[in-house]
Amino acid sequence: MIGIGATLFKVPTAYGQGFSPASLFSSGEAGAWYDPSDLTKVFQVDGATATVPWTSGDILDANRVGKLVDKSGNGNDLVQTTLTKCPALKLVDGLYFLEFDGTDDGLRSADINFTGTTTMSVFSGARKEADEIAVVAELSNTFGSNAGTFRLASINGNIWRYSSKGTSGVNASATGYTPPVTSVLTGLSDIANDVTTIRVDGVQKASLTTDQGTGSFGDYPLNLGARNNGTLLHLEGRVYGFIVRGVLSNASEIASTEAYIAGKTGVSI
Repeated sequence: MIGIGATLFKVPTAYGQGFSPASLFSSGEAGAWYDPSDLTKVFQVDGATATVPWTSGDILDANRVGKLVDKSGNGNDLVQTTLTKCPALKLVDGLYFLEFDGTDDGLRSADINFTGTTTMSVFSGARKEADEIAVVAELSNTFGSNAGTFRLASINGNIWRYSSKGTSGVNASATGYTPPVTSVLTGLSDIANDVTTIRVDGVQKASLTTDQGTGSFGDYPLNLGARNNGTLLHLEGRVYGFIVRGVLSNASEIASTEAYIAGKTGVSI
């Protein structure tokens, strides 16, 4: 459900039909859009160089994904130059995803400049195979040590969590997600107005007004599947897609994006 004032409504999957996330960046919004199902944007590792594009005839998982191209037009590609840390591209039941091994896999972008905004919208289709503390996505290499950042994560206790931070961090948690579980995840932030929201499968699960301190979001790399380029908090699971934009998305944008992600993930919302 989407909350507008005191009104909540559940997002129908059909809402995303005909929608493209490209529209979320049509006015030059900062951010990124990653889609493993678009094989023209997925590059294998050939030796130590992520230069070999995937084609439909390739054997999936024969090599690992060393680069996932940003489709937003902002050029914020995710890369991994260490072969053993590269996630696998897989196809199951007609759905493409990146599989992270929970040991050392992770992708990271160059710095993404969000210093012009105090708001953020984060969307992902993700699966966790274990009840663990693990990063789905994190802006900066360490959420706890940096101001102006966010983290989307799995937490012990069957929890999905979205954390937002100006100079003070706030955690919005959704409980009851026992692995293995696949979910459509949305995190919404407004540092200036102290909003931290998590939504799961098109339904708002928590929205906090706890003080996030001051400042804007920062100029940091985006990490996917682990903290700090595959160093810590490794996800054992899948990422079907990921979108981040330095804007607090409106109700229509949220509904359409969640329905789009649901279609990529195979989740009914």
